Amino acid sequence: MKNVFIPAGDKGIGTELLEQLRIFGITVRNVEGVADVARLTSSIGAGLFLVDAARIEREPSFVAEIGRLKESLGQALRVIFYADKDDFAARLKTVRAGGEAFFQLPVDAYRLAEKIDSLFNEREAEPYRVLIVDDDPEQVAYNSAVLARAGMVTSSVTDPSQVISMLVETKPDILLIDMYMPLCTGAELAGIIRQNEAFASIPIIFLSVERDLEKQISAIRRGGDEFLEKPIKPEHLVSSVAMRAERTRAIRFYMERDYLTGLLNHTTLIERLSNEVLRARRSGAVISFAKVDVDRFRDVNERYGHLTGDRILRSLSRLLSERLRRTDIIGRYGGEEFGAILPGADARCAARLIDELRDSFGRVMHRFEDATFSLTLSGGIASYPDFVGPTDMIEAADRALRKAKDGGRDRVAVETSRS
Repeated sequence: MKNVFIPAGDKGIGTELLEQLRIFGITVRNVEGVADVARLTSSIGAGLFLVDAARIEREPSFVAEIGRLKESLGQALRVIFYADKDDFAARLKTVRAGGEAFFQLPVDAYRLAEKIDSLFNEREAEPYRVLIVDDDPEQVAYNSAVLARAGMVTSSVTDPSQVISMLVETKPDILLIDMYMPLCTGAELAGIIRQNEAFASIPIIFLSVERDLEKQISAIRRGGDEFLEKPIKPEHLVSSVAMRAERTRAIRFYMERDYLTGLLNHTTLIERLSNEVLRARRSGAVISFAKVDVDRFRDVNERYGHLTGDRILRSLSRLLSERLRRTDIIGRYGGEEFGAILPGADARCAARLIDELRDSFGRVMHRFEDATFSLTLSGGIASYPDFVGPTDMIEAADRALRKAKDGGRDRVAVETSRS
C-alpha cells in the first residue's frame, strides 16, 4: 500500500488532487507533525511526505526535522515538495531539504501518482523465482534453503516429465537443473525446454559433479547458460542465480511490455491468455477475459493532441494496475483498447470488477493547459468455460464491447453465448 502524508495546514495541494490520488489507489493521511510521520512510517513500513516548499523558509526547524527523520529511516521515507514557482533557486532549496521530486502548482494528479509509484517501486521489487529440477530431495532442500535465505522464492520438481507444466504454473526467472537424473540427463531436458518458444529466454544453470570440460560444453550447447560444479559455495550459488535472473527479468520486461503504458503488449497478453485457459482446463477453474476501451478517444486526440491522449492511456493503465486484483493479468490490446485476464472470476465477478474500474476512471480529471475534463470507458466480458478457447473468448469479449458501445457507452456488457 502506498501511503502519502500531508502536514496539517498545507492547503495548497487541494482537496481535488487528494481525491484523485485516492482514485489511483494511493492512501492519503493527514499528520500533525514529524513525530506523527515517524510513528506512522514505523508502523506501516514505508511512506511519502508531501510538503509545501514554503515551509523551508517559514519553518526551518520543521524541515530540519524532516531531514533528520529521513536520514534515520532511509528509503522507508520519501519526500516530495511542491511550490507556486518553479525555478533553479526553488528547486535547490528543496534538494537541500531532502526532496526527491518537485512539482509546480497546480499539480497534475497522474504525474504525481507516477512519481509516487516510482519511488515506492524501488522498495517493492518482486523476489526472484527459481525452479529447481533434481531427483535428490536432500540437494533440493539444501539449494532451496540457500536461495530462500537470500530472499528468493523456490519451487522444485523431481520428475523431469513434469517440468513443462511446472514452468507454466510457477513462471520462474531461472532454472537450476541437475545434470544426471534417472529419466533423462539435464542436457536432454534443456533441449526439450528450448523446443518451446515460450521458455526460450529462461536461463538454465546446470549443477553437477561432472568435471569433464567437453561434457560441460556439450550440455551448454543443448540450451544451458552456465555450469556450476558441485559442491557449490552458497555465496557463489546466490550470486550466479541473482545475476542471471536480474538480466533475464530486464530483457523479458522490454520484450513483453508495451512501450507507452508499461503493460503487457498484445502478443504477450494473448500468450498469457492461452496459458491461463490451459491451466483452467486442467484445474476445472473459471476465467474471464475483459476488453475495455476509452469512449470517443479519437475526439480527445483531435481536440487536445496526441500527447494528451498518451497521458490519458497511461492514466488508465495505472488505474487498471491499481484497481484490479494482484492475480489479474493486464495488457494493452491495441490503440485505446486494453485487455484483462481475470483468473478465478466468473462473468458476474468480472463484470463487477470492470464496472468498478469504469466508475473510477469516470471520476479521474485530466488536464490540458488550463482546462480539465473527464472521460468514460466501456467494457466487454467473456468467460471460460462459456467459451472454450482464447480465440473464442477474445471474439466474444469484442462482441460484448460493441454491445456496450452501441448501448450508449460508459457501461459494461457480458457475452454469455455464441452469436
